[in-house]
Amino acid sequence: MATILPDWLHARAKTSAHSLAFTNGQESWTFQQLDDMVARVATRLTQSGVVKGRRVALIVSGEWQAVPVIHALARIGAVLVPLNGRLKQQELAPLVADADVDLIIAQDSFPSSFGTAICLENLFDKLNTYEPMPASFIDLTATQFLVYTSGTTGRPKGALLSFGNIYASAVSSAIHLGTLPQDLWLHMMPLSHIGGLSILFRSVITGSGIVWLNRFDPQTVFDLLHRYPITLISVVPTMLYRLLESDESFGSNLRIVLLGGAPAPASLVEEAHRRNVPAVQTYGLTETSSQIATRLPDDAYGTLSSGPAIYPTQIAIMTPQGPSFSPYQHGEVLVKGPTVFQGYWKQPDATQATFWNDWLRTGDIGYLDERGYLTVIDRQKELIIKGGENLSPSEIEAALLAHPHINDAGVIGVPDPQWGQVPVAIIATDQSISRDELHRWAQLHLSTVKQPTQYYQANTLPRTASGKLRRRELAAMWENGQYAPI
Repeated sequence: MATILPDWLHARAKTSAHSLAFTNGQESWTFQQLDDMVARVATRLTQSGVVKGRRVALIVSGEWQAVPVIHALARIGAVLVPLNGRLKQQELAPLVADADVDLIIAQDSFPSSFGTAICLENLFDKLNTYEPMPASFIDLTATQFLVYTSGTTGRPKGALLSFGNIYASAVSSAIHLGTLPQDLWLHMMPLSHIGGLSILFRSVITGSGIVWLNRFDPQTVFDLLHRYPITLISVVPTMLYRLLESDESFGSNLRIVLLGGAPAPASLVEEAHRRNVPAVQTYGLTETSSQIATRLPDDAYGTLSSGPAIYPTQIAIMTPQGPSFSPYQHGEVLVKGPTVFQGYWKQPDATQATFWNDWLRTGDIGYLDERGYLTVIDRQKELIIKGGENLSPSEIEAALLAHPHINDAGVIGVPDPQWGQVPVAIIATDQSISRDELHRWAQLHLSTVKQPTQYYQANTLPRTASGKLRRRELAAMWENGQYAPI
C-alpha cells in the first residue's frame, strides 16, 4: 500500500465541493468552505510555531471550533494531543507534562506553568486575512494522534496513532457498514476520545456530513433527528437508555446506531429494535483507532456478541499454545491489522507487554463463536474470583440493567473471608427498590455464584467520557462509604 496520499479534506472538497460537510445548527459549511477555513486556520497555526511532528494539546469540551483546528493540525502534520476540557486543571497537568507539548489550544486560560497556550476562539479572529495554506500530501507512517487511554486499569497511557491507522479505520468501517451518498452523522461523542475523533475523518474520507451536538441531551437529539435526515449515530449504552425512555420517534432516516464504549445488555438492543431503532453492538479500543468488531442491523440482537471483525482486522483468542480461532475458547482477545497503534508514548515496556508477536493484547476476556463473532466478557484485571470461580462484573451488570427501574449499575469484587471475593452491586435508580426485590431479580437472571451479596445506591456512577465504568474509582468510593446500603 502506498504510504503517501493526497490531503483527505482537500480531495473531498474537489469531489464533493457543494455537499454539506458540517453544521452546528446555526452555521453550515460545504466541504469546499470547510477546506478553505481549515487552510486559513493552518496558516494561523504555523505563525504560532506549529510545524510538522510537533505535539499540540487541544483541550476542549464540545466547541465546534475544534473541528477545523483538528483538520488544520492534520494538514500541517502536527501531532494532536486531545484532552477533555471537563477535567480539572490538576487532572490535566500530568497529561500535558507527560505529552511534552509545544503548544496548548484551549477554550479557557491555563497557568503559564502548563506551557505556551492560545485561546481556541482567537484562532478565528480576522481569519479571512490569512492566506490559505496549500494542501500537500499525507504520510501514512507519521504519527497523527497521541490519545490518552481512559485509565480504567491504571494511570493513563498515551497511545500513538498514525495517519495510516486512522485511514485504515475509516476505510474498514466504510466497507463493513457501507456508505450512502446521503449519509449524515449526528456527532455527539467527545473529541478527547478516539470514537469522536474517528468520525471526523470518516466524514471527509467517505463524504458523509456531520451534524454537531456539543453535549448529549435527549430532547436536542430528537429535535435534530426531525430537522436533518441523519442516518448514523454513535452512542454509549447510557445515552441509548435515555433516548428510549422517551416516546418520541427516531424518524425513518436512521440506518445505524453504533452502540459501544461499554458492554450493552441484550435487552437494551432488543428494546431498541422493538422501537425500530437500528442499534448495533460494536467493540473497539483507543489502541485500534476505534472499531474492531461490529454487528449489522439485520443481525444485531439476541446475544451480547459484538459481531465479526471489520475487514481486514483479525481477531483471535490467546491460549497457552498461542492465538486460537476455535469456537468458544475463552481467553484474552487478540487483534491484528492496519488499525493497531504504533505503541505507547515514552513507555517501551508497556508497549512490549501489550504485544504478543504482532498481535495486540487487548486485556479483555472473550470468545469467538462458530461464525467468528466476538463476545467480550470483561476486562482481564477486573474479573472477580469467588472461590476459584471467575465472575464477570459486566455480565452481572447486564442482568441488573435489564431491570426496568435500574438506570445504571456497577459491580465490584470485595474481600470475603470465606470466598476470597464476592460481587457487590452499586445501582442508580429514580425508583424505590427494596433489597428483597433486587435479590429476587438476581435469582431469576443469575446463577447463585454470580448473585451480588450486597446492594448500594448512588445518584450516578463514575464513567469515562466514552461511557466506560471507572471500576477502580467506584471501588474506592464504596470503600470510603460514599454509597448508602439498600
